[in-house]
Amino acid sequence: MQKTNKPYQRPDHRRLLIPTRNMKRSDNFIFLLCIVIAAFFWLLIKLADTYDVTYNVKVAYKNIPVEKRLTKIIDTSFIIGFTARGFDILKLNVTENLKKQTLDLKEFQINNMKNDEYYINTGLIIQEMANYMNINETDIYISKNSLQFVLNDLHVKEIVVKGRLQIAFKDQFDLYESEIISPKTVSVFGPLSVLDTMEYVYTEMLKLSMVHEDKSIDVQLYNPLPDLLNFEPKEVNVQLRVERFTESFVETAIDVSAVQENIRTFPANVSVYFKVAQKDFSNIQANQFKVVPETDLLDLNLAKRLHLRLVQKPDFIRDEWIAPADVEFLIIK
Repeated sequence: MQKTNKPYQRPDHRRLLIPTRNMKRSDNFIFLLCIVIAAFFWLLIKLADTYDVTYNVKVAYKNIPVEKRLTKIIDTSFIIGFTARGFDILKLNVTENLKKQTLDLKEFQINNMKNDEYYINTGLIIQEMANYMNINETDIYISKNSLQFVLNDLHVKEIVVKGRLQIAFKDQFDLYESEIISPKTVSVFGPLSVLDTMEYVYTEMLKLSMVHEDKSIDVQLYNPLPDLLNFEPKEVNVQLRVERFTESFVETAIDVSAVQENIRTFPANVSVYFKVAQKDFSNIQANQFKVVPETDLLDLNLAKRLHLRLVQKPDFIRDEWIAPADVEFLIIK
């Protein structure tokens, strides 16, 4: 074997002592991680402590009695304060807006002071806050024992409900009869000057597509003046009876018995075309139809053709038309 004559190199200990870029990044990450962990435990300690807090709360109301109109809020705000853990205070600030609270009057007993002035007690607010914060009611302070407001009486009128429907049916299907609305009338509360102008109450627009079977749908009522009017109830049920329809026709003689002159039409028979629900198809009879010529205010001696009119038909057919619609005639002397 031949020996290599490479010169001996002493290791450079200075290079071994110089930290690499990856080592610096690792140290920085560990340092930041320690800061984050320390901050997290510091936050846990702080949130576990108890604190005294106060809020200035603006008041609004919902679910006003339908026979009343809220016209003035006397106590527009109140101050609420309590002692609670930081965890619970943080949860409250995240989940609730204590700058403004909308109170549901259905949950309160409404008391009359005088005339149109009413009030509710704030005890229920304390109870709900205590349950939400998991603290004692004695740890909660509210600046007012009651909240006052003004409710004016409204006039009432029973008004018929009409549906607003936009329905697209599957091919060959249609309504078998007009929609059934329940209840048929609702109580409308409002100023007498407005109620006197109202003939109907309408539903919100009901839009359906590809309908091929019966439907029963609860629909909200459309309130054109929500600041002035209340409805009771606020929604109605709309029932739709849907059937498959088919086209058919019958041939029937033109009835000229009511014409003063003795006439003969050409042709003597016409066809009446119509749509009928399949379940009623077998009930169709030719004698259920009556076609007559229109001769009112017509001088038969000058006329050349007579227009025909369908004056009798079964109630369960629709979209009917006569062919031919006009016929020639001859006066028989």
